[in-house]
Amino acid sequence: MMLMRRALSARLAVQAAAMKVLANITVQLISRWHKGPEQFVFDHLQVLEFALYGSLNSQLSNVIQFVLEDWFPTAKGSEDFRLPVRDHEALLQLGEKKDDDLAAAASAPAGRIWIARPRSLLERLRRRLGLREDVIWRNLLAKMLLDQTIGLVISAIVFLTFTNIARVPHPSLVLPVIRSRILSLVLAGWHIWPLVALVNFLWVPVRSRVLVTVFFGFGWSVFLSVFAMRT
Repeated sequence: MMLMRRALSARLAVQAAAMKVLANITVQLISRWHKGPEQFVFDHLQVLEFALYGSLNSQLSNVIQFVLEDWFPTAKGSEDFRLPVRDHEALLQLGEKKDDDLAAAASAPAGRIWIARPRSLLERLRRRLGLREDVIWRNLLAKMLLDQTIGLVISAIVFLTFTNIARVPHPSLVLPVIRSRILSLVLAGWHIWPLVALVNFLWVPVRSRVLVTVFFGFGWSVFLSVFAMRT
C-alpha cells in the first residue's frame, strides 16, 4: 500500500496526458495538411482518448517501475541510486572502501583529490559512463526483460482499450481488436523502448523514470496517433 502511494502522482498524470494530447493534435494537423481542409474532420474523441490513456498509463507504469526496483534493485543498498559523488567530503563519508584508489582519495588534502587511473578497460568505461561499482547486472537484466515484455504488453492493452472502447458497438468487441493488433504494437515498441529502459535503469532515479519516458516518448505518441487512425 505504501508503495502504491509513493508511485501514484497527480502531477505525472497531468504531464503525461498533456504530452499525449499534444502529440495527437500534431498528427491530426499534419493529416489536415495532407488531406486538405475539405476532407479533414478533427477527431475530438481521439484527443480525449489519448488524454485518458496518458493519464492512466503513467500511473500504471510508475507502479510497475517501483515494483521492479523493489524486487530487483539496480544497485546494492539503494532503490533510488544516484551517480557516484567525487568530492572530498563525500569520499570521507563512504564507510566501505574496496580498493586502494578510493582510500588514497579519502586521505588526500581537501581540494586535491587524486584518483589513480583505472586498471582495466572495463573499469575506465564504467567510470567514464558514471556507473556505480555495485550495479547488480542480473537485476538489471531481469528488469529489462520484465519491463519490455509484461510492462509493454500492459501499456499496449491500455492504449488499445482506450482508443477503441468508444468506437465499437459493444465493449466485448475490444478484445478481438486487442488480439489482432497487440503483437504489431509491441514489436514496434521494441524499436525504441529497450534503449530508453536501459538508460532509465542505469542513470535515472526510480521516481523520475516514467517522466523521462513521457518526454522522450513524444515521437512514440505521434506514432501511436498514426497507429490509432489506421482502419
